[in-house]
Amino acid sequence: MNKKDYTTLWKTKPWEIAEYFYQSIDKADLINLPSVDIDYQQFINFSLENFDYADQDFEREKSYYSKKCNLLAKTNVILGYSEHNTFVLNYGKQGNTNSALKMLFGDLNMDLLNLDPESVLMRLIVKFPGNGFAYHIDDASSYKEKFDIPDTSKIKRIWIPISPWEDGHMFQISKSVITHWKSGDVYEIPWGAPHLGVNFGVKPQFTLNITGVYNDQLC
Repeated sequence: MNKKDYTTLWKTKPWEIAEYFYQSIDKADLINLPSVDIDYQQFINFSLENFDYADQDFEREKSYYSKKCNLLAKTNVILGYSEHNTFVLNYGKQGNTNSALKMLFGDLNMDLLNLDPESVLMRLIVKFPGNGFAYHIDDASSYKEKFDIPDTSKIKRIWIPISPWEDGHMFQISKSVITHWKSGDVYEIPWGAPHLGVNFGVKPQFTLNITGVYNDQLC
């Protein structure tokens, strides 16, 4: 960054766009669900064996984002988020990796969380030291289109740390900051609740994002 860019940043204050939006959202309660049985090493092995099927992803505007989400993504990029500090490996979109991840997760864990397996999309995220997700919201737009479920209230978004907590690892949902987790802890992310995750430690961080419908909400 040069002085001109720095001066422009303070003149335009692009963070005010994000501040205005996020301050209008009510605080969401932290929803802690029953923990699941996870074998961390199996997920490491999965990431190595399926490396060619991982999306090498980072913060940017995307075609399947809503206008609101793309505005926030654009603002994040202006603020300095880029492929150099938001890079992740994202498994579950290519090939049969979603099905393979569901098998690895297991039927017992699906039952424990009361998830309908046919409705589930799984994403295994690998964050490297010095990288993370910027504060953002999800609106399930691509999921609703894929599964033809227009009612967001029936869809659940779940976050599960696969790797044990390490120094420098943090996740935030609304105003609740999560640290010192155990592998297999489970949290629900309410729709519309801003959230973020960062790895400023020294080891890769593995997390699992699950989008799906609870069995008792299928009708």
